[in-house]
Amino acid sequence: MTQIVIVDDHEALREGLSALLAASGLEIVGTAGNVAAGLDLVTVADPDVALIDIRLPDGDGISLTRQLLDVRPGLGVVLYTGDADADLLYTGLDSGARGYALKAGSMAELVAAIERVAAGGSYVDPRLDRILLSPRATEKLPQLSPREREIMHEMAEGLTAEKIGTKLNVSVETVRTHVRNVIRKLQARNRVHAIALALERGEIRLDQDHEG
Repeated sequence: MTQIVIVDDHEALREGLSALLAASGLEIVGTAGNVAAGLDLVTVADPDVALIDIRLPDGDGISLTRQLLDVRPGLGVVLYTGDADADLLYTGLDSGARGYALKAGSMAELVAAIERVAAGGSYVDPRLDRILLSPRATEKLPQLSPREREIMHEMAEGLTAEKIGTKLNVSVETVRTHVRNVIRKLQARNRVHAIALALERGEIRLDQDHEG
């Protein structure tokens, strides 16, 4: 069972999310209302995923994400916000968060985001497509090689670099090198942005029957 912590300054929201996410099969191992408590909680609870509000009373969730990933590089972070703001989105993804969910989304969408990130994948709320898929996505950019498309497809499906390396019988560093090359070719800001651009351009497609 995926273990998560929730960091949000609204107590009623924390309690409501805890109940709904638990009913969806996730294990809530703790909640916190600010940056300081969130740092302490993750250190003690050691969750798979941290669901973090961007706006917190003693700082912000993006800075908290960076601090958490410094001490727990493998932690999956889903930023949870009511703001569909481009600067926040890019800054949030650049912080190392692998998920970005809007509070306007459904509980099913939030659960899907958490489970995708827990499995090592990435998630960006589809309502942010118009921001994430910038005009550069429609420009004529270098095409990806068959191997690059293969790796990005697997990454879009939620596989980690380690699992992709095992599946394709290549080293993890080879996988990461291909991902860096894709980011450069597509002029993407990061790995999540590169996946979105590759999907938009038709370089890769998600399996229609893929679960999660």
